[in-house]
Amino acid sequence: MGTTIPDFETDIFSEEVLQDPYPTYARMRELGPVVRLAAQGVLAVTRYADVRTILLDHGRFVSGRGVGFNDEFNNVRKSSVIASDPPRHEMLRGVLEGRLGPRSVRSVEDVIRPKAYALVDEMVRRGSFDVVSDFAQIFPVEVVGELIGLPVDARTELLRWANGAFDAFGPRGDRTTAGLADIAEQFDYIRTVATRDKLAPGSMGAAVYEAADAGIIPEEYCLHLLSAYLTAGMDTTVNALGAMVWLLGSHPEQWAELRTMPKQAGAVVNEVLRIEAPAQLFSRVAAVDVNLSGFEIAEGERVAVVYASANRDERQYVDPDRFDIHRNPAGHLAFGTGLHACAGQALARLELRTVLEAMIEKVETITVGEPVRKLNNVVRGFTSIPADFTSLSVDDFASSRGSL
Repeated sequence: MGTTIPDFETDIFSEEVLQDPYPTYARMRELGPVVRLAAQGVLAVTRYADVRTILLDHGRFVSGRGVGFNDEFNNVRKSSVIASDPPRHEMLRGVLEGRLGPRSVRSVEDVIRPKAYALVDEMVRRGSFDVVSDFAQIFPVEVVGELIGLPVDARTELLRWANGAFDAFGPRGDRTTAGLADIAEQFDYIRTVATRDKLAPGSMGAAVYEAADAGIIPEEYCLHLLSAYLTAGMDTTVNALGAMVWLLGSHPEQWAELRTMPKQAGAVVNEVLRIEAPAQLFSRVAAVDVNLSGFEIAEGERVAVVYASANRDERQYVDPDRFDIHRNPAGHLAFGTGLHACAGQALARLELRTVLEAMIEKVETITVGEPVRKLNNVVRGFTSIPADFTSLSVDDFASSRGSL
Protein backbone atom coordinates (compact mmCIF):
# COMPACT_ATOMS: atom_id res chain seq x y z
CA MET A 1 0.00 0.00 0.00
CA GLY A 2 1.27 3.44 -0.89
CA THR A 3 1.23 6.51 1.31
CA THR A 4 -1.80 8.81 1.00
CA ILE A 5 -1.07 11.62 -1.43
CA PRO A 6 -1.53 15.02 0.30
CA ASP A 7 -3.72 17.75 -1.18
CA PHE A 8 -2.19 21.09 -2.12
CA GLU A 9 -4.81 23.83 -2.03
CA THR A 10 -2.96 26.73 -3.71
CA ASP A 11 -3.72 27.17 -7.42
CA ILE A 12 -0.32 27.16 -9.10
CA PHE A 13 -1.85 28.78 -12.22
CA SER A 14 -3.18 31.82 -10.31
CA GLU A 15 -1.77 35.25 -11.12
CA GLU A 16 -0.31 35.56 -7.62
CA VAL A 17 1.69 32.34 -7.98
CA LEU A 18 2.75 33.02 -11.58
CA GLN A 19 4.31 36.31 -10.46
CA ASP A 20 6.67 34.37 -8.16
CA PRO A 21 6.10 30.60 -8.17
CA TYR A 22 9.23 29.51 -6.33
CA PRO A 23 7.99 29.84 -2.72
CA THR A 24 4.93 27.81 -3.74
CA TYR A 25 7.09 25.15 -5.36
CA ALA A 26 9.18 24.97 -2.17
CA ARG A 27 6.03 24.30 -0.11
CA MET A 28 5.03 21.57 -2.54
CA ARG A 29 8.45 19.91 -2.26
CA GLU A 30 8.21 20.09 1.53
CA LEU A 31 4.74 18.52 1.54
CA GLY A 32 5.90 15.39 -0.25
CA PRO A 33 7.25 13.75 -3.41
CA VAL A 34 3.75 13.69 -4.92
CA VAL A 35 0.89 16.11 -4.17
CA ARG A 36 -2.58 16.54 -5.58
CA LEU A 37 -3.41 19.97 -6.97
CA ALA A 38 -6.88 20.57 -5.57
CA ALA A 39 -7.74 23.29 -8.10
CA GLN A 40 -7.11 21.06 -11.12
CA GLY A 41 -7.59 17.59 -9.65
CA VAL A 42 -4.26 16.37 -11.03
CA LEU A 43 -1.09 15.20 -9.33
CA ALA A 44 2.17 17.14 -9.26
CA VAL A 45 5.79 16.09 -8.83
CA THR A 46 8.28 18.78 -7.85
CA ARG A 47 11.45 17.16 -6.48
CA TYR A 48 14.43 16.75 -8.80
CA ALA A 49 14.86 12.98 -8.48
CA ASP A 50 11.18 12.26 -9.07
CA VAL A 51 10.84 14.70 -11.98
CA ARG A 52 13.86 13.10 -13.62
CA THR A 53 12.46 9.61 -13.01
CA ILE A 54 9.20 10.47 -14.78
CA LEU A 55 10.91 12.16 -17.71
CA LEU A 56 13.15 9.12 -18.26
CA ASP A 57 10.27 6.63 -17.95
CA HIS A 58 8.32 7.30 -21.15
CA GLY A 59 6.86 3.80 -21.04
CA ARG A 60 4.94 4.29 -17.79
CA PHE A 61 4.46 8.07 -18.01
CA VAL A 62 3.24 8.74 -21.53
CA SER A 63 2.85 11.88 -23.62
CA GLY A 64 0.49 10.47 -26.24
CA ARG A 65 -2.54 11.19 -24.05
CA GLY A 66 -1.65 14.87 -24.09
CA VAL A 67 0.82 17.00 -22.14
CA GLY A 68 -1.48 19.96 -21.43
CA PHE A 69 -4.05 20.52 -18.72
CA ASN A 70 -7.21 20.80 -20.82
CA ASP A 71 -8.85 18.46 -23.32
CA GLU A 72 -9.21 20.99 -26.14
CA PHE A 73 -5.49 21.69 -26.25
CA ASN A 74 -4.64 18.02 -26.08
CA ASN A 75 -6.99 17.32 -29.00
CA VAL A 76 -5.52 20.17 -31.07
CA ARG A 77 -1.96 19.00 -30.36
CA LYS A 78 -2.58 15.24 -30.60
CA SER A 79 -0.50 15.02 -33.81
CA SER A 80 2.45 17.01 -32.44
CA VAL A 81 5.86 15.61 -31.55
CA ILE A 82 5.56 16.77 -27.92
CA ALA A 83 2.34 14.75 -27.49
CA SER A 84 3.51 11.54 -29.12
CA ASP A 85 4.86 8.19 -27.95
CA PRO A 86 7.01 5.67 -29.83
CA PRO A 87 7.02 4.71 -32.63
CA ARG A 88 5.32 7.88 -33.96
CA HIS A 89 7.57 10.02 -31.80
CA GLU A 90 10.75 8.73 -33.46
CA MET A 91 9.28 9.39 -36.90
CA LEU A 92 8.44 13.02 -36.07
CA ARG A 93 11.47 13.69 -33.89
CA GLY A 94 13.79 12.44 -36.62
CA VAL A 95 12.74 15.30 -38.91
CA LEU A 96 13.53 17.86 -36.20
CA GLU A 97 16.77 16.19 -35.13
CA GLY A 98 18.05 16.29 -38.68
CA ARG A 99 18.16 20.09 -38.50
CA LEU A 100 18.24 20.84 -34.74
CA GLY A 101 20.69 18.26 -33.42
CA PRO A 102 24.04 19.48 -32.00
CA ARG A 103 26.00 18.58 -35.14
CA SER A 104 23.57 20.36 -37.44
CA VAL A 105 23.32 23.43 -35.24
CA ARG A 106 27.10 23.89 -35.14
CA SER A 107 26.96 24.46 -38.87
CA VAL A 108 24.78 27.57 -38.41
CA GLU A 109 27.00 29.23 -35.79
CA ASP A 110 28.54 31.36 -38.56
CA VAL A 111 25.04 32.73 -39.22
CA ILE A 112 24.17 33.29 -35.56
CA ARG A 113 27.37 34.82 -34.19
CA PRO A 114 27.46 37.95 -36.40
CA LYS A 115 23.81 38.62 -35.55
CA ALA A 116 24.56 38.34 -31.83
CA TYR A 117 27.49 40.72 -32.03
CA ALA A 118 25.56 43.21 -34.16
CA LEU A 119 22.69 43.19 -31.66
CA VAL A 120 24.97 43.82 -28.68
CA ASP A 121 26.77 46.57 -30.62
CA GLU A 122 23.43 48.27 -31.23
CA MET A 123 22.43 48.12 -27.54
CA VAL A 124 25.81 49.54 -26.52
CA ARG A 125 25.36 52.35 -29.05
CA ARG A 126 21.93 53.15 -27.63
CA GLY A 127 23.03 52.88 -24.02
CA SER A 128 19.47 52.66 -22.69
CA PHE A 129 17.04 50.10 -24.06
CA ASP A 130 14.37 47.59 -23.12
CA VAL A 131 15.79 44.09 -22.65
CA VAL A 132 12.63 42.40 -23.93
CA SER A 133 11.34 44.45 -26.86
CA ASP A 134 14.67 45.85 -28.10
CA PHE A 135 16.95 42.91 -27.37
CA ALA A 136 15.55 39.49 -26.41
CA GLN A 137 12.65 39.51 -28.89
CA ILE A 138 14.74 40.65 -31.84
CA PHE A 139 17.38 37.96 -31.92
CA PRO A 140 15.38 34.69 -31.83
CA VAL A 141 12.76 35.92 -34.31
CA GLU A 142 15.45 36.93 -36.77
CA VAL A 143 17.47 33.73 -36.29
CA VAL A 144 14.58 31.26 -36.30
CA GLY A 145 12.75 33.11 -39.07
CA GLU A 146 15.83 32.86 -41.27
CA LEU A 147 16.56 29.22 -40.41
CA ILE A 148 12.98 28.15 -41.10
CA GLY A 149 13.02 30.18 -44.30
CA LEU A 150 10.10 32.50 -43.58
CA PRO A 151 9.63 35.68 -45.63
CA VAL A 152 10.99 38.65 -43.65
CA ASP A 153 7.78 40.67 -43.97
CA ALA A 154 5.67 37.82 -42.56
CA ARG A 155 7.22 37.42 -39.08
CA THR A 156 5.46 40.13 -37.08
CA GLU A 157 3.02 37.93 -35.10
CA LEU A 158 5.29 34.94 -34.44
CA LEU A 159 6.08 35.78 -30.82
CA ARG A 160 2.47 36.49 -29.88
CA TRP A 161 1.43 33.13 -31.29
CA ALA A 162 4.28 31.31 -29.57
CA ASN A 163 3.40 32.88 -26.21
CA GLY A 164 -0.25 31.97 -26.74
CA ALA A 165 0.63 28.38 -27.64
CA PHE A 166 2.23 27.95 -24.22
CA ASP A 167 -0.72 29.59 -22.46
CA ALA A 168 -2.95 27.04 -24.19
CA PHE A 169 -1.34 24.22 -22.18
CA GLY A 170 -3.02 25.47 -19.00
CA PRO A 171 -6.28 24.60 -17.26
CA ARG A 172 -9.54 26.22 -18.38
CA GLY A 173 -9.46 29.99 -18.02
CA ASP A 174 -9.07 33.24 -19.92
CA ARG A 175 -5.34 32.81 -20.65
CA THR A 176 -5.93 29.30 -21.96
CA THR A 177 -8.85 30.38 -24.16
CA ALA A 178 -6.82 33.20 -25.67
CA GLY A 179 -3.92 30.82 -26.22
CA LEU A 180 -6.09 28.35 -28.12
CA ALA A 181 -7.19 31.20 -30.40
CA ASP A 182 -3.51 32.06 -30.99
CA ILE A 183 -2.79 28.46 -32.02
CA ALA A 184 -5.63 28.65 -34.54
CA GLU A 185 -4.12 31.84 -36.00
CA GLN A 186 -0.67 30.28 -36.14
CA PHE A 187 -2.08 27.26 -38.00
CA ASP A 188 -3.72 29.60 -40.53
CA TYR A 189 -0.37 31.36 -40.98
CA ILE A 190 1.40 28.08 -41.67
CA ARG A 191 -1.28 27.05 -44.17
CA THR A 192 -1.01 30.34 -46.07
CA VAL A 193 2.55 31.66 -45.55
CA ALA A 194 4.78 28.77 -44.42
CA THR A 195 4.05 26.77 -47.56
CA ARG A 196 6.29 24.85 -49.95
CA ASP A 197 6.43 27.67 -52.46
CA LYS A 198 7.13 30.45 -49.93
CA LEU A 199 9.78 28.91 -47.67
CA ALA A 200 13.38 29.44 -48.67
CA PRO A 201 14.99 26.47 -50.43
CA GLY A 202 17.35 24.53 -48.16
CA SER A 203 15.72 25.90 -44.99
CA MET A 204 14.54 23.92 -41.95
CA GLY A 205 10.95 24.61 -42.95
CA ALA A 206 11.49 23.33 -46.48
CA ALA A 207 13.03 20.16 -45.00
CA VAL A 208 9.69 19.32 -43.34
CA TYR A 209 7.93 19.25 -46.69
CA GLU A 210 10.82 17.33 -48.21
CA ALA A 211 10.37 14.67 -45.51
CA ALA A 212 6.71 14.37 -46.46
CA ASP A 213 7.54 14.17 -50.16
CA ALA A 214 10.06 11.40 -49.40
CA GLY A 215 7.42 9.42 -47.50
CA ILE A 216 9.22 9.77 -44.16
CA ILE A 217 6.21 11.44 -42.52
CA PRO A 218 2.57 11.75 -43.59
CA GLU A 219 1.66 15.08 -45.16
CA GLU A 220 -0.75 15.98 -42.36
CA TYR A 221 2.11 16.12 -39.83
CA CYS A 222 3.85 19.01 -41.63
CA LEU A 223 1.56 21.55 -39.97
CA HIS A 224 2.44 20.36 -36.46
CA LEU A 225 6.17 20.10 -37.09
CA LEU A 226 6.29 23.65 -38.46
CA SER A 227 4.24 24.79 -35.47
CA ALA A 228 6.79 23.12 -33.18
CA TYR A 229 9.61 25.06 -34.89
CA LEU A 230 7.71 28.34 -34.58
CA THR A 231 6.68 27.83 -30.95
CA ALA A 232 9.52 26.12 -29.12
CA GLY A 233 12.25 27.83 -31.13
CA MET A 234 11.42 31.37 -30.11
CA ASP A 235 9.44 32.16 -26.99
CA THR A 236 11.54 30.10 -24.58
CA THR A 237 14.74 31.65 -25.98
CA VAL A 238 13.27 35.15 -25.64
CA ASN A 239 12.49 34.45 -21.99
CA ALA A 240 15.91 32.94 -21.30
CA LEU A 241 17.70 35.91 -22.92
CA GLY A 242 15.66 38.31 -20.82
CA ALA A 243 16.43 36.34 -17.66
CA MET A 244 20.14 36.26 -18.50
CA VAL A 245 20.46 40.04 -18.79
CA TRP A 246 18.27 40.61 -15.73
CA LEU A 247 20.25 38.18 -13.56
CA LEU A 248 23.64 39.54 -14.61
CA GLY A 249 22.46 43.13 -14.25
CA SER A 250 21.06 42.32 -10.79
CA HIS A 251 24.41 40.83 -9.72
CA PRO A 252 26.98 43.44 -10.85
CA GLU A 253 29.79 41.87 -8.84
CA GLN A 254 29.27 38.56 -10.64
CA TRP A 255 29.11 40.31 -14.02
CA ALA A 256 32.42 42.05 -13.30
CA GLU A 257 33.96 38.70 -12.37
CA LEU A 258 32.53 36.91 -15.40
CA ARG A 259 34.19 39.45 -17.70
CA THR A 260 37.55 38.17 -16.45
CA MET A 261 36.72 34.53 -17.24
CA PRO A 262 34.85 34.46 -20.57
CA LYS A 263 35.29 30.70 -20.98
CA GLN A 264 32.71 30.32 -18.20
CA ALA A 265 29.96 31.52 -20.58
CA GLY A 266 28.53 28.05 -21.27
CA ALA A 267 28.29 27.24 -17.55
CA VAL A 268 26.59 30.58 -16.88
CA VAL A 269 24.00 29.80 -19.55
CA ASN A 270 23.26 26.57 -17.67
CA GLU A 271 22.88 28.49 -14.41
CA VAL A 272 20.48 30.99 -16.03
CA LEU A 273 18.38 28.11 -17.36
CA ARG A 274 18.43 26.33 -14.00
CA ILE A 275 17.35 29.22 -11.84
CA GLU A 276 14.84 30.74 -14.31
CA ALA A 277 13.60 27.76 -16.35
CA PRO A 278 11.80 29.32 -19.34
CA ALA A 279 9.34 26.38 -19.50
CA GLN A 280 8.12 25.73 -15.98
CA LEU A 281 6.09 22.53 -16.36
CA PHE A 282 4.34 20.07 -18.63
CA SER A 283 2.32 16.96 -17.83
CA ARG A 284 2.34 13.23 -18.41
CA VAL A 285 -0.29 10.52 -17.91
CA ALA A 286 0.41 7.30 -16.01
CA ALA A 287 -0.05 4.41 -18.47
CA VAL A 288 -0.08 1.85 -15.64
CA ASP A 289 -0.26 1.88 -11.86
CA VAL A 290 3.08 3.25 -10.62
CA ASN A 291 4.73 3.48 -7.23
CA LEU A 292 6.80 6.67 -7.13
CA SER A 293 8.84 7.28 -3.98
CA GLY A 294 6.32 5.29 -1.95
CA PHE A 295 3.20 6.93 -3.42
CA GLU A 296 0.75 5.01 -5.61
CA ILE A 297 -0.13 6.77 -8.86
CA ALA A 298 -3.08 5.11 -10.55
CA GLU A 299 -3.26 4.36 -14.26
CA GLY A 300 -4.87 7.31 -16.06
CA GLU A 301 -3.76 9.96 -13.54
CA ARG A 302 -2.41 13.15 -15.09
CA VAL A 303 0.81 14.32 -13.43
CA ALA A 304 2.19 17.87 -13.59
CA VAL A 305 5.96 17.54 -13.98
CA VAL A 306 7.39 20.79 -12.61
CA TYR A 307 10.81 21.32 -14.19
CA ALA A 308 11.31 24.71 -12.54
CA SER A 309 10.80 23.31 -9.06
CA ALA A 310 13.19 20.42 -9.71
CA ASN A 311 15.85 22.93 -10.72
CA ARG A 312 15.56 24.63 -7.33
CA ASP A 313 15.37 21.47 -5.23
CA GLU A 314 17.60 21.83 -2.18
CA ARG A 315 18.13 18.05 -2.31
CA GLN A 316 19.97 18.50 -5.62
CA TYR A 317 21.57 21.97 -5.44
CA VAL A 318 23.26 23.81 -2.58
CA ASP A 319 21.60 27.18 -1.90
CA PRO A 320 19.36 26.64 -4.96
CA ASP A 321 17.70 30.07 -4.97
CA ARG A 322 21.08 31.79 -5.36
CA PHE A 323 22.34 32.74 -8.83
CA ASP A 324 25.99 31.69 -8.97
CA ILE A 325 28.22 32.04 -12.04
CA HIS A 326 30.65 29.50 -10.53
CA ARG A 327 28.02 26.78 -10.52
CA ASN A 328 27.74 24.60 -13.63
CA PRO A 329 24.45 22.70 -13.19
CA ALA A 330 24.83 20.67 -16.38
CA GLY A 331 22.18 18.22 -15.16
CA HIS A 332 19.43 20.86 -14.87
CA LEU A 333 16.02 19.97 -16.28
CA ALA A 334 15.06 23.24 -17.97
CA PHE A 335 14.97 21.40 -21.31
CA GLY A 336 13.65 18.18 -19.81
CA THR A 337 15.52 14.93 -20.35
CA GLY A 338 14.97 11.56 -21.92
CA LEU A 339 12.82 10.86 -24.95
CA HIS A 340 11.12 14.27 -24.93
CA ALA A 341 14.13 16.43 -24.11
CA CYS A 342 13.73 19.69 -26.02
CA ALA A 343 14.68 19.10 -29.65
CA GLY A 344 15.74 22.72 -30.04
CA GLN A 345 17.97 22.97 -26.99
CA ALA A 346 21.23 22.94 -28.96
CA LEU A 347 20.04 25.95 -30.95
CA ALA A 348 18.82 27.74 -27.82
CA ARG A 349 22.12 27.14 -26.02
CA LEU A 350 24.06 28.40 -29.03
CA GLU A 351 21.97 31.56 -29.22
CA LEU A 352 22.34 32.25 -25.50
CA ARG A 353 26.07 31.54 -25.44
CA THR A 354 26.91 33.66 -28.47
CA VAL A 355 24.95 36.62 -27.10
CA LEU A 356 26.65 36.25 -23.72
CA GLU A 357 30.09 36.05 -25.33
CA ALA A 358 29.33 39.21 -27.28
CA MET A 359 28.26 40.94 -24.06
CA ILE A 360 31.43 39.83 -22.25
CA GLU A 361 33.54 41.22 -25.07
CA LYS A 362 31.74 44.52 -25.53
CA VAL A 363 29.83 45.50 -22.36
CA GLU A 364 31.51 46.90 -19.23
CA THR A 365 28.50 47.44 -16.97
CA ILE A 366 24.88 46.29 -17.03
CA THR A 367 22.25 48.27 -15.15
CA VAL A 368 18.69 46.99 -14.96
CA GLY A 369 15.56 48.70 -13.66
CA GLU A 370 12.34 47.32 -12.22
CA PRO A 371 11.09 44.49 -14.46
CA VAL A 372 7.51 43.74 -15.45
CA ARG A 373 6.67 40.05 -15.35
CA LYS A 374 4.80 38.31 -18.14
CA LEU A 375 2.11 35.95 -16.87
CA ASN A 376 1.84 32.71 -18.82
CA ASN A 377 0.54 29.28 -17.84
CA VAL A 378 3.76 27.49 -18.80
CA VAL A 379 6.62 29.84 -19.69
CA ARG A 380 8.22 32.36 -17.34
CA GLY A 381 9.55 35.61 -18.62
CA PHE A 382 9.23 39.38 -18.71
CA THR A 383 7.16 41.93 -20.58
CA SER A 384 9.70 44.69 -19.99
CA ILE A 385 13.09 45.31 -18.33
CA PRO A 386 14.67 48.77 -18.63
CA ALA A 387 18.44 48.46 -18.97
CA ASP A 388 21.68 50.27 -19.77
CA PHE A 389 24.88 48.89 -21.28
CA THR A 390 28.12 50.85 -21.02
CA SER A 391 30.89 49.99 -23.46
CA LEU A 392 34.39 48.77 -22.74
CA SER A 393 37.30 51.15 -23.11
CA VAL A 394 39.67 50.59 -26.04
CA ASP A 395 42.25 48.92 -23.76
CA ASP A 396 39.63 46.68 -22.11
CA PHE A 397 38.24 45.77 -25.55
CA ALA A 398 41.66 44.64 -26.77
CA SER A 399 42.26 42.68 -23.57
CA SER A 400 38.87 40.92 -23.74
CA ARG A 401 39.47 39.87 -27.35
CA GLY A 402 42.75 38.34 -26.35
CA SER A 403 41.12 36.25 -23.61
CA LEU A 404 38.33 34.80 -25.75
